[in-house]
Amino acid sequence: MRPHPKLVKFLESVLYGGRADLPAVCARGVLRLLAAIYRAGLRVHMGPFEIGLRKRKRLARPVISVGNLTVGGTGKSPTVQYLCAGLNDMGLSPAVLSYGYGGTLHGKFGIVSDRSAIHMTPEAASDEPVMLASLLPDVPVLIGKDRVRSGRVAVENLGANILVLDDGFQVWNLHRDLDIVLINAGNPFDNGRTLPAGRLRESLTALNRADCIIATGQWKAKDSEEMLARLKRFTSAPVYFGRFVPSAVARPGGDSTMPVREMQGKRVFALSSIASPRSFEESLVEAGAVIFGRKRLPDHHIYSPRDIARINRDALESSAEFIATTDKDAVKLDAEQLALPMLILRIRLDLEDENGFWELVSRTINPDRPETC
Repeated sequence: MRPHPKLVKFLESVLYGGRADLPAVCARGVLRLLAAIYRAGLRVHMGPFEIGLRKRKRLARPVISVGNLTVGGTGKSPTVQYLCAGLNDMGLSPAVLSYGYGGTLHGKFGIVSDRSAIHMTPEAASDEPVMLASLLPDVPVLIGKDRVRSGRVAVENLGANILVLDDGFQVWNLHRDLDIVLINAGNPFDNGRTLPAGRLRESLTALNRADCIIATGQWKAKDSEEMLARLKRFTSAPVYFGRFVPSAVARPGGDSTMPVREMQGKRVFALSSIASPRSFEESLVEAGAVIFGRKRLPDHHIYSPRDIARINRDALESSAEFIATTDKDAVKLDAEQLALPMLILRIRLDLEDENGFWELVSRTINPDRPETC
């Protein structure tokens, strides 16, 4: 059951709007108390790992984690895609280990894809693993809460020689060789508070576990300098700056893609069910599309016939000529049920210091390789 929009709006005004009336003050106090309880629970859970009473299990192959410190969209899935494509180019055989949040399996083990075919639906496995399987046909994708089990199956049964954890920064029981943490360069630390008084999954001190940080999104030089200064209080990990840029346009059911310029001047109805719909819409504009209408649905939303009817009505009334959506949404939509042709805008991660990042990855998976000056 999702919270009522009015409640969400009230809580956002309490946490970010600076409201000082009595209901807001009381709500802030309750949320901060709950946040303190949440942090205490984390300490109880993490304590045995930190003092050595519980050991993190090691898999037979290197493990790279892509995660974040906040709830919400920081671009984990496109980063996983970028990482797997690069590992493939290095001659490696990666596999993706995901939880499957939002799927009906609720953390149970499953093989989404095994290089031969996609075996699970977005409803069962969740949309992100199925999207990754469709975009990475040569990379097995597995889901399940027990990433140790998933990793062993990927290595022993599917021939993987390197493992990529999707949303793995808070996976406590599995050793990682490289922990990549994504942050939003425009709002890296939210309000500085943990759930439910803010969007932080952990306190900022958790950044000392990161091996590298990728700051994505739009930023100004002054903002980046302030962010780097604050990061240095918690971690000495290298920081790489990147942006998610439009890379191609696809049509449903087709293997080929078109250049981004095909979006130029197109009147589109923007449809998305992702954590950061604004970033998708900004990418559409960057690609040259003209947004005539939009529909934003909650992250991981499964489209119902009623949703499709409303989307068709709104799209037609907007005078758009196409429905533009994301790869994550495309795996859940039947283009034949839509009143307008569907275009899928693909994005890719563009790192400023790409060579430096891949040198770090290479040293991690080949620890005996000498460092270059």
